[in-house]
Amino acid sequence: MKPKSASIKDVAAAAGVSRATAARVLGGYGYASGQVHEAVLGAARELDYAPSRMAKAMRTGQSQLIGFVSADITDGLFSEALGGICRIAEPLGYQVVVFNSADRLDGEREGIRNLLSHGVEGLIVSPVVVSQREHLQAAARAVPLVCLDRAPEGLPSVVSDNAGAARRAVQSLVEHGHHQIGLVSSVQAEEPIVIDSSDQILRVLGPDRPSVLRARGFVDGMHDAGLPIGPGQLCFTPHLAEDAQLRVTQWLEAKDGLTAVLAADSYQARYVYRALRLLRRRVPEDLSLIVFSDAEWTEFVVPPLDTISLDGAEMGARAAGALFELIRGSAQATSEVISAIHRPGQSVVTLSAEATAT
Repeated sequence: MKPKSASIKDVAAAAGVSRATAARVLGGYGYASGQVHEAVLGAARELDYAPSRMAKAMRTGQSQLIGFVSADITDGLFSEALGGICRIAEPLGYQVVVFNSADRLDGEREGIRNLLSHGVEGLIVSPVVVSQREHLQAAARAVPLVCLDRAPEGLPSVVSDNAGAARRAVQSLVEHGHHQIGLVSSVQAEEPIVIDSSDQILRVLGPDRPSVLRARGFVDGMHDAGLPIGPGQLCFTPHLAEDAQLRVTQWLEAKDGLTAVLAADSYQARYVYRALRLLRRRVPEDLSLIVFSDAEWTEFVVPPLDTISLDGAEMGARAAGALFELIRGSAQATSEVISAIHRPGQSVVTLSAEATAT
């Protein structure tokens, strides 16, 4: 049987004071003499007394809880973000309650409702869809709210510079002599990537979510370098689709002239690796590869991959910092863009002038 936790009544009896006096000492309000103060705290230590967070919340209106609605807690970016959030919250005496939406909008809405019902003082949300924000706006009217990784219009957010990072990745590949470059990216059914070439110039349209921004940065980088870019250089797979591996394999088989690929997330990098193994091609001898990923496995494959790190821990820490500023009422709601970090590996080779010409 689980031992019964000590109550204020137990502490008061052990200290020889009234329940009201024990409550004043333990709650840090009202007057008590030094002798009484020491007696109550000593009894609390002896009985291993832990104050009720719920009772304190009812008394003070402060639960010392914040909520984090993660789009996919199994994704390394969001698990690292959680670590960053906790790094800021715990020294302030706050605990973080996590809800995983599993990349479902209905799951996100349910998570927000549940966390608000638990009395959280603020919310950090990684929105599944950036174009549907009415429920987020309603939550922000109830408690301070900061979005992470995705930035719905009109709400404070902390995001990575996805477009700029993709643009710089293309620049790096071009500097290594690569001109035939492809992009592999997942797409969200609710907010797909739209390719427009109506005026003979290929452009990426769609809401400002990470997958769209990375594709846009890739295409802009190709334009910056003066390189030809057509729809056939872009491979889009529905997020976690059962046939995603087949699609990537068939695309790489048809595009054997590519010398380099930018994978927009670690899922796509795995598809590329498996496809190359089936096609008996190697990284980087037959195909150079850069991947958006914070996953540890990218360091341990042979060769270790060149990655674009989004620094999820820093993103989470800054989102938590912004949230506590809002909770304290000491700041206005703002948005922040964090630069991504290019971590060199050994998955990009420098092509000779002859190879580039061909």
